[in-house]
Amino acid sequence: MKSTKINKFYSKWGIGKLGLLLCTVPMFLSTVQGQQKRSLYTLQSEFIDLRFGVMMHFNMGTFTDEEWASPNHDPQKFNPTELDCNQWADACKAAGMKYAILTTKHHDGFCLWDSKYTDYDVASSPYKKDIVREYVDAFRSRGIKPCLYFSIWDRHNGVENGGLKEEELVLNQLTELLTNYGEIPQIIFDGWNWKMGHSLISYQRIYDHVKKLQPNCLISEHNGNSNFQTDLIYYEGPKGVFPPGNNVFASQMALTMTNGWFWHADSPKNVKSLDYTLDKLQRLEPLYCNFMLNIAPNRKGLFDKEVVDRLVEIGKRWKPDTSRLPLPAQPETVNSYILPVGITATAGKAVTQPAPPANDGSPIAALLTQTTANVMIDGCSDEIPDNGGFSPFQTYWEFAPHKSRSLVLDLGTAKDIKKLYYLPARWLGYNGVITQYMVSVSLDGKNFQKVTEGKWQKNTNLKISDFATVKTRYIKFEIVESVGKAIVSEIGVGN
Repeated sequence: MKSTKINKFYSKWGIGKLGLLLCTVPMFLSTVQGQQKRSLYTLQSEFIDLRFGVMMHFNMGTFTDEEWASPNHDPQKFNPTELDCNQWADACKAAGMKYAILTTKHHDGFCLWDSKYTDYDVASSPYKKDIVREYVDAFRSRGIKPCLYFSIWDRHNGVENGGLKEEELVLNQLTELLTNYGEIPQIIFDGWNWKMGHSLISYQRIYDHVKKLQPNCLISEHNGNSNFQTDLIYYEGPKGVFPPGNNVFASQMALTMTNGWFWHADSPKNVKSLDYTLDKLQRLEPLYCNFMLNIAPNRKGLFDKEVVDRLVEIGKRWKPDTSRLPLPAQPETVNSYILPVGITATAGKAVTQPAPPANDGSPIAALLTQTTANVMIDGCSDEIPDNGGFSPFQTYWEFAPHKSRSLVLDLGTAKDIKKLYYLPARWLGYNGVITQYMVSVSLDGKNFQKVTEGKWQKNTNLKISDFATVKTRYIKFEIVESVGKAIVSEIGVGN
């Protein structure tokens, strides 16, 4: 990590990075002291009743005219001369928005707070002040819940291909964000499961860390497919990911108010119509899906007048539908994921669909060109954008049509498990969905004993198989019936 700030900090206190992480946790206790952990369903229900929110992309890309800013810009470029988070909050309140998301750090790694772990932050810019602090104070004072966006992918500090050192940086920066700004109802992660996968930067470790610091903070991921490794499904509208017409998952969807996530010189001329927003609110509300309208503050640090005027119009026309029924009971998921160290499978092939148009320059070329059964345990969602655009792809393993089709997971050492999960591929209708299965376990990889068998419904929802807790190293999953060729996007075990 190229930072003198963190080295000076470590030297001053004479402690290692892990020691610093442990030292930061007590600081949190006084921040949200007395916060009682609430049920996930209660938190989800209250969240989807917020209905309407704002996502604000404001970061280095604002000043460099880039949707994905390059990772090594001079921090002096970040210079909002009239920044006023109170103006943002007043405009959002006028529209009837109930929660907000701010890009605390995008893929280039520039931080809107003074992070101890990098010099690439607002403290090194002409602005100097903590924008995250200004944001949470302004929105909270107006009754709008302040939430955070955080990119795991950090090209400036080398968080691109996983690693324990890189994972530690993520944990430390999350500690800063979740201990210094009071209660944060939600954090949205980006650049994670579609860039390097939850296997290379541990999903379980990040999830547990967030919940330890703030037990009622909902976690949302840029996956847009199911309740697989996320508390809230996030549908990214600009790349064509929308909730299905029968959606009952607690979820949210974002679309841009202008011509990009970040501000561009012609953004004021490209403000979407009043009917555009009203239409999305009307369509999404019955689907238990909040609508987030992305607004990009300009280089002064203000909402453009055209944006403010439109938000006032929205607030005069839109009111929530209080007759909507309560959120249905949410489908079962896995609470603790155990990462396999390996997987073998009977004959088949890894598929990227649609085939990527080009790999040169793609930030996820390795994901799009996988050839082994590891595609089923890479921790990547079905729908991933390529090359900085909004073109979605999905990756999966397609089993050859043999009579016997199976796979074996290797946990590396014997561990207790009581759940197996299976995520079908998307966009294929019911094609490939496994509808009947058998699960066996083994300590030596040779002698397997059946622990359960069952049937699943013919749909593309995340599927869970429960069984009595068993200590095992190897798990054999046998496909008994499927709709056509059996297809697996992700598979794994846990508790």
